[in-house]
Amino acid sequence: MGMPTLVVSLTRPNAYRGIGLAVAAAPHGALIVVEPGRYDGQVAVRAKAVTIRAAVPGGVLVESRDAAPAVYCEGAEVALQGLVLRTWSSDAPATVSTVGGTVTLESCTVTGQAANAVISERGAAHLRSCHVNGMRRGVAYIDSSGVMEHCRLWDFDEYAVLSKRDSQPAMRHCHVKDVGQGFEAFEGGRGTVEDCQFTGVRQAAVVASARSRPTVRRCRISDGRGSGLAFSGSAGGLVEDCELTDLEGCGVEVSGGAEPDIRRCLIERVGRNGIYLSGSRGTFSDCTVTASRLPAVAAVDGAAPQVSGGVLRGAREDALLIQAAAGRYTNLQIEDSGRYGVRVQGGGPTLTDLTVTGGEGGIVLDGALDADVRIEGATVRGASQSGIGAEGPGRLTGTMVRVEDAPAGLVGAERISISLTDSTVSGGTVGVVGAGQAGLRLDRCTVTGMAGPGVVLREQSRLDMRASTVRDCGGDGVQVETDAPVLVDRCEFVNVTGEPVRGADRPLVSVLAPQPTDNRDEPTSAGSEASADGTGRDGDPDRTDVDADATSVDAVLAELDAMIGLAAVKREVRTLVHLIRVSEQRRRANLPVLPFSRHLVFTGPPGTGKTTVARIYGRLLAHLGILSKGQVVEVARVDLVGEYLGSTALKTAAVFERALGGVLFVDEAYTLARQFGATSDLGLEAIDTLVKLIEDHRDQVVVIVAGYPAEMEQFLATNPGLASRFTKTIEFVDYTPDELLAIVSGLAGQHGYDLTKPTTDALLDRLAKAVRDPDFGNGRGARKLFGAMIERQAERLGDIPAPTSEQLRLLLPEDIPPAGN
Repeated sequence: MGMPTLVVSLTRPNAYRGIGLAVAAAPHGALIVVEPGRYDGQVAVRAKAVTIRAAVPGGVLVESRDAAPAVYCEGAEVALQGLVLRTWSSDAPATVSTVGGTVTLESCTVTGQAANAVISERGAAHLRSCHVNGMRRGVAYIDSSGVMEHCRLWDFDEYAVLSKRDSQPAMRHCHVKDVGQGFEAFEGGRGTVEDCQFTGVRQAAVVASARSRPTVRRCRISDGRGSGLAFSGSAGGLVEDCELTDLEGCGVEVSGGAEPDIRRCLIERVGRNGIYLSGSRGTFSDCTVTASRLPAVAAVDGAAPQVSGGVLRGAREDALLIQAAAGRYTNLQIEDSGRYGVRVQGGGPTLTDLTVTGGEGGIVLDGALDADVRIEGATVRGASQSGIGAEGPGRLTGTMVRVEDAPAGLVGAERISISLTDSTVSGGTVGVVGAGQAGLRLDRCTVTGMAGPGVVLREQSRLDMRASTVRDCGGDGVQVETDAPVLVDRCEFVNVTGEPVRGADRPLVSVLAPQPTDNRDEPTSAGSEASADGTGRDGDPDRTDVDADATSVDAVLAELDAMIGLAAVKREVRTLVHLIRVSEQRRRANLPVLPFSRHLVFTGPPGTGKTTVARIYGRLLAHLGILSKGQVVEVARVDLVGEYLGSTALKTAAVFERALGGVLFVDEAYTLARQFGATSDLGLEAIDTLVKLIEDHRDQVVVIVAGYPAEMEQFLATNPGLASRFTKTIEFVDYTPDELLAIVSGLAGQHGYDLTKPTTDALLDRLAKAVRDPDFGNGRGARKLFGAMIERQAERLGDIPAPTSEQLRLLLPEDIPPAGN
């Protein structure tokens, strides 16, 4: 038997005069054929399956003039074919509404004055080859599903399609035009948007918020007054192979903790940023951004994205802007930006395998906020001003960096600390410039092909240059115009027109003879620069870079042994190394290996070498194969705690991400548990976040927490997870006067000063009194005392027109400042 068929006609005899009458009479599964005409009144279908078909597609108009849908389905399966559906009342919730059933519209037109064109609640709505237009909102899926194919949706005040709560609609080959939003996912809504075109959208073509997760593939978004894609409120989702062009807003806008996954998208000619992230994360792979009016990629206010494999070309301003944000930016190709290739205004990003061509500057830290930037492989070429320029406060650490054909290759100013290893600066006028109070460290670097000097130091800038080469320069190798310390250690100068080191006779300039190229830094001793004051290889407690000179565990342990004092600490570290070695040997022998925590608690007063030992521990674990890198990221409460609820977790996670593969060193960790008024809970939030991250990345990072003994006991008691993960405590005790004297003597030898026997006797007496002062600071106090001696010697020699070399080297008892100064 065929499908039961009913006919609706305004003129034919024996036909139903109204569609509603036919529906009421139709058996389950019936076909209702409607002849051309205008049919007033609601069509309601409940608990049955019917097909309502226009005899002439487009010739049947179904209208509702009341505050009710033109078609209402409840628990029914309804197919509407070739109809024109319209509502006249703005109080009507929708032109077509289905609850708990399925409605299918084929070749229909939906329009009118209702709030929505179509609403599906707890059911399904399918639209194929439909025209939907001219209303406040389009098609709404609420706890529903459905497929929309080959539809045209235009002229909506708000969204064209909404996916709310547990909805999962699929939208394919549709054209959306002149609407507020195109596809909106809200309150956990999902859905798929594929092969669609969005034009003239006023706000955003695809919007995801409040935990929503849409999937968008192969869509074209163009000529809109707003942004292309917008993610906020912990939303995520996948976007692949889309084109976003000629938009007045951003290509992709991410905020409020959202984490989308954006792949292989093309963003061209947008009026704002190509990709904009604020307080959020997300992954961006192989995307191309060209000709954006604002920075092609902007990460601000705690954002920490993963951006890899893309091209940023022709931005009118900066190509990549990082402002109080972090994240990892890998294998990016940056070309012809209007100003800077990469601009950092605070935060802690990692830049890996970048290529930057053109622009005023390649990579720039502008000193607006404290920044900690790591570069792990980069080529910067053809900048019109400087290849890399950095102002303080902050740090820039780079390895395998190449700067080519810039007037100034590397410029450091104000209070920036720059460390480059295995890097090359070539071409241009001057290779490296230090100004202000910048501190520069160059390890195994090459400066070549300069029209002028290789390195210039001005104002109060400092230089620590080791095992490096300056060649083929038209000026001096190193031109010293600073009164701050300069160390040139085992460097080579080849085909340099001027002097190898101009200003080598200045008081704080030390030039050590070059060694064969295969003779790297030996394990250091008390008289060398490594940890002479117990605070680090260069005496700078803020250094975080991995010392790559030590090539074996034994060499690193030799450096530990060379540190002054700390006998108990050295025993503890050696015991940990032996335990790791034996555990690995047992594993290879297929014997059981007892699990043990490698996380540590360091207790003790300031200046006792905790940070230095942490760096050594990281390198040991890297050489033992426990950690992949061994770098140390040093943080305190201010680096972990945000200003508002939710920002702390983002900030802590961003710091933790930088430490992956190495050691996270949390100094004065107990302050996270202290009561500071309104921000106390934020410190506890940082602790909770750290405990979870430690568990999630148990084999990828080692965490060391440091502070005074009693306070650290209270800190470990604040969270049950802390005590179980930090089971090993290493105690650092105060230096003795004899040990502090050895530190000062080591600093003197390092910087080319001599101590007479009366001077050492007076120093020992001065240090014996100093250790009774709780504010002296141990190794840091010894370094401060040495600095004061240098100043007093300079004052003493100031009236001597031409002091001898011996006078310049000699420190006398009267150069020791009295106690209290």
